[in-house]
Amino acid sequence: MVKNSKGIEVAQILQDKCIACQICIGECPVGAIELSPEGVAHVDAEVCIGCGKCQESCPVEAVQFERARKKELSREERGMPPVGIPGYDGVAVFIEVQDGKGVQVSWELMGKARELADKLSTRVMGFLLGEEGIGRIAQDAFAYGCDEVHLSEHPVLEGYRSAPYGHALTHLCETVKPEILLMGATYLGRDLAGIVATHLKTGLTADCTGLSIEDKTRLLLMTRPTFGGNIMATIYCEHRRPQMSTVRPMVMRLPERVPGREGRVVLHEWSPPPMDLPEIVELVGDALEGGPDIVQSAALVVAGRGACDPQAFHLLQELADVVGGTLACSRPVVEAGLMPYERQVGQTGKTVAPKLYIAVGVSGAIQHLVAIQGAEKIVAINPDPNAPIFKVANVGIVGDYARVIPEFINQLKHRMGA
Repeated sequence: MVKNSKGIEVAQILQDKCIACQICIGECPVGAIELSPEGVAHVDAEVCIGCGKCQESCPVEAVQFERARKKELSREERGMPPVGIPGYDGVAVFIEVQDGKGVQVSWELMGKARELADKLSTRVMGFLLGEEGIGRIAQDAFAYGCDEVHLSEHPVLEGYRSAPYGHALTHLCETVKPEILLMGATYLGRDLAGIVATHLKTGLTADCTGLSIEDKTRLLLMTRPTFGGNIMATIYCEHRRPQMSTVRPMVMRLPERVPGREGRVVLHEWSPPPMDLPEIVELVGDALEGGPDIVQSAALVVAGRGACDPQAFHLLQELADVVGGTLACSRPVVEAGLMPYERQVGQTGKTVAPKLYIAVGVSGAIQHLVAIQGAEKIVAINPDPNAPIFKVANVGIVGDYARVIPEFINQLKHRMGA
């Protein structure tokens, strides 16, 4: 084991494992760790005090530190409650309904819930709210891995209004007591999740990109970008239940649908408390209704800061037309007023999972990469050979897009014509 001039055993970073998440940098109490020019963490041996906090916090075991450890105290010895909270059990998914059908993000979360529940040896539950007859959606929930659907029906739940939906979902949580509650980070889900978490006095982690179970504590580990998307933080809710998380559409894989799978439907009586409810006069769709939806598109051509030029858009649109896709962009293009927010990909935009993702002038900041991790094939065009986008790209082309794309289009047309 390496020691510094003071005789202290110091930590070492395994560069082939380091993912530059910078968590260890934040954990180091003496500032002994920094990012090297190569983009990996580096420990200053003379500053390191050998506390081992970097090793404990590293999510990928990239820190080598072998100093003998003191006996790890139990949770009770540390004055903490035992693992789990009595009376809470199961992984629940709020099933969002649109146009009489469950939205896809609910089924994506059902697949993740199945994975978490199997790790905890518990059941998967669906929470469903709506007007009379909404229970028909339970069959879809069972097909995607749900064991039980807990249902509240009432005429006031026919259209979404935050007050009655918040009260009804809180009632389901207080009655069923799930250990975990997952919700889609849609417009509806974002609004409703905060209301329910407030009523239940529990924690809520929004826009998660990863969910897992810690073996020793059985806690839900919720990973999301933070500090402007520059690092990934793992958050847990230790003392309150349910552990709540919202996840954007297309982040989790849609599980395989198993027709004919059966489960149990439980109807819960619920009546709205006295409240002044606004009348639903008209439902107004997206501002770009009828236009392309980048979330649903099978192919995307994305303009980044390096292609933030209105003169280039006709070229990018031609490429999108050739591959049968949609033109989208990164945040700088929206901030420049060149494309609408509805076309923005990224942490502050939309999460996408197309079969083909062509990044033109996109550098590849973490907040952008977390939104495209579901893409099957990534093609990157950038003049900077060190751009982070090339680390995740299946195909990388180093060059000026103004010269590359015309030739790219010509060859595509030739091959498709042939």
